[in-house]
Amino acid sequence: MTDTDANPTIPAVNRQGNATRTRLLKTAERLFATHGVDAVSVRAINAAAGLGPASVNYHFGTKDHLLAAVLLDLGAGVRDRIRANVGTLADREHAPTVDELVDAVTSPYRELLSRHRTRGLRWVNIVAQMSAQNHPALDAAEQDLRAILLHQVRRTFPDTDPNRLEQRWATALMVFLQALSRADEWNHRRGAVPSADDLDQFFDDQVIYLAGGLTRLLT
Repeated sequence: MTDTDANPTIPAVNRQGNATRTRLLKTAERLFATHGVDAVSVRAINAAAGLGPASVNYHFGTKDHLLAAVLLDLGAGVRDRIRANVGTLADREHAPTVDELVDAVTSPYRELLSRHRTRGLRWVNIVAQMSAQNHPALDAAEQDLRAILLHQVRRTFPDTDPNRLEQRWATALMVFLQALSRADEWNHRRGAVPSADDLDQFFDDQVIYLAGGLTRLLT
């Protein structure tokens, strides 16, 4: 029995199209993380995926649309988890502490890396690149999460100048992402393939650094 016979409600052509989209997504994710978003062309993605020269355009329309799909493939879960964490903080009468604020933002990244280490680090690398460039595709993927987060940051640091707060909060998060995106690189310098414990310790260090940096920057 073929797959089509087993599930006749889903046309074979649709399953083939979904498989091709997934192939393009994972190929683009690997190339974007390895070579940089700007350095990778649509032609290179099609070729690396072993597909025709019009494949990306057919399935995604543009490189930016493909990039947005790469972000959402793993990032939708991270975004939604952060949103839920921030919602919990918002429901409390008292303002969140710095540690609570940082945990709400960073713990979904830890959860992602514990489930998908290789792909998760690639995704973090891509997000770090785009954050540094303030790429519009990142805004589309995050929806209104930045504004929701910033409201809680203002509750934590009510006496800080709003303009200064927004800029330094964004800078602190960017530094966290940049460091996390190079986790394997830093650990490789010790002469061994980094283990899960190495990555976990590195993550803990970055969380501590982020919390301490925010306290110094915003108080």
